[in-house]
Amino acid sequence: MIGDGKIGDIEQIRATNQPTLTDDVTLALRAITEKRATTMTHMIDKAKEDDQFARDAVWQYGLDNGEDFKGIMINPDDIREFADKFTNTLEANVYEMETVNVTDDEFEVHFHYCPYVARWLRMGKNPVELSHLCDTCMLGDQATASVFNKIDFHLGDTIAKGNSYCKLRYTRHQE
Repeated sequence: MIGDGKIGDIEQIRATNQPTLTDDVTLALRAITEKRATTMTHMIDKAKEDDQFARDAVWQYGLDNGEDFKGIMINPDDIREFADKFTNTLEANVYEMETVNVTDDEFEVHFHYCPYVARWLRMGKNPVELSHLCDTCMLGDQATASVFNKIDFHLGDTIAKGNSYCKLRYTRHQE
């Protein structure tokens, strides 16, 4: 959950966030993702007093991504199609995604690697900072899902907070 206050053990986070996919394309995409992590981290570091502007920017980034994502779908209310489009990209390798469950009502995916966490660790971020940075970044995923009328986003435990993977769930919106 975003903002749940969980903080992981730095050594456990380092041990958990180890890539297993190391082909050239995946490594290149991870490098790009890590640059985004660096930019976001510097913004938040510069605004320690009030990082709301960064949170707002990440939210808008997520909304923009959601609109783009929705635009490539035939039926934006279909969780199965959402899951297929979400995981059949090169980004699936970047995050070492594992589809755990896909039904008409739910899509659960686990990320077994996070390039953001990898960069933050190299930047010397501590567990409190990792948790905060993760919460800020995951606002983008929450915003992306908010674009869809019938799909809700649920963030479970994350690598940045000491879990062995990041758990993302998307469920059919109950009206």
